[in-house]
Amino acid sequence: MNIIDKRSSLASSRSRSYTRRARSAIRNIAIHHSATTSGSAEAFARYHVNELGWPGIGYHYVIDKDGSISLCHDLEVVSYHVGNSNSFAVGICMVGDFRTQSLTDAQRQATLDLTRSLMDQLTIPIDNVWGHIEFPGYSWKPCPSISMQKFRSWLREEGANFSESPPPSPSYVAGARKRTILSRGDQGDDIKALQERLDEIGFHPGPIDGIFGPQTADAVMRFQRTASISVDGIVGPETREALRDYKPATEPIEHGSPTDEPDDREEMYRTETRRMLRLISPMMRGTDVQEVQGKIGSATDGIFGPETGARVREFQRSEGITEDGIVGPQTWRALDRIQQSRGGRYQRLLSVQTPYIRGEDVKLIQRALNVRVDGLYGPLTEQAVRKYQRREAIAVDGIVGSQTWRRLFN
Repeated sequence: MNIIDKRSSLASSRSRSYTRRARSAIRNIAIHHSATTSGSAEAFARYHVNELGWPGIGYHYVIDKDGSISLCHDLEVVSYHVGNSNSFAVGICMVGDFRTQSLTDAQRQATLDLTRSLMDQLTIPIDNVWGHIEFPGYSWKPCPSISMQKFRSWLREEGANFSESPPPSPSYVAGARKRTILSRGDQGDDIKALQERLDEIGFHPGPIDGIFGPQTADAVMRFQRTASISVDGIVGPETREALRDYKPATEPIEHGSPTDEPDDREEMYRTETRRMLRLISPMMRGTDVQEVQGKIGSATDGIFGPETGARVREFQRSEGITEDGIVGPQTWRALDRIQQSRGGRYQRLLSVQTPYIRGEDVKLIQRALNVRVDGLYGPLTEQAVRKYQRREAIAVDGIVGSQTWRRLFN
């Protein structure tokens, strides 16, 4: 790994400083992208200090597109990058906006190598390597805009070759021949010329090997987005013309990284004392899981499995809150409001399931809606609920959550 120590050279505040922790307190590695098309540790430090007023750069490491790694802080430094989880997370930021760009091979390999090294140093399991979006309070933030499930699978495949290009085949088209349409799977010197042009104007297509593979298709789509033409990953007349006329910026602009700017949604996470419950492996267990399951209509086995996650999403949808399947402060508060406002009458989320939910609370709903009272929440009851929701101008989903219950009984 090419690690460059910049701890003493980056911009920092003269009046503020970050707190420190013991290495044993570190439990997670947080993966970020800068959400900027270019940048550097120096640019991010200036932005974080001068614009946001932070003590220093928010990341412990910044990985450039060429795979070089900037060391920005000691691991013991509690810097700002994942809100209320800062005290136990190390922050790694990859330069780039992966909503529109792709990781370069060198950057990806450097990130994997660094992450594996930190996992060894800090005894952190793969399942504790999270994207920014996976930390509590950040389900709304598209960072790092790569598949963390795939990233964790790459971590498990140490030594694997990540090249996605197939070897040249007998169908390779040599010479100056130009096909009208180029698309994924094509091979030839005209593909090589396309790759060279994409690389020349700053849209890295992976290996320049004359093979139109996934990386070349991704580069074509990124170019098409930038050029404001049809995005299909196919090089036809429109894309050829745009490639011919495109002029990249003469000087790259270094941007500051906005990925952890303050947000008012973080405040509730600072005051919440209960566990955040989510679907992970191994599955979370406990009486707090049972408490949630009892209120959302899931089997009360105390294990936060896929069914519980799905029921949490239904509950969140009925409450009009962030639908992420995670029981964080916002969802805990919604569950608490239900208990307080129902005086104990409201017990759980009611919806059509297999087998049907049954109970006295279902009978209350059926009586209120004047349908057959059998205590089973089936299609007829759901249909009556939908009709009532439509009449009341609330979310029409056939699910009795707290909002529908309030309208019926308060």
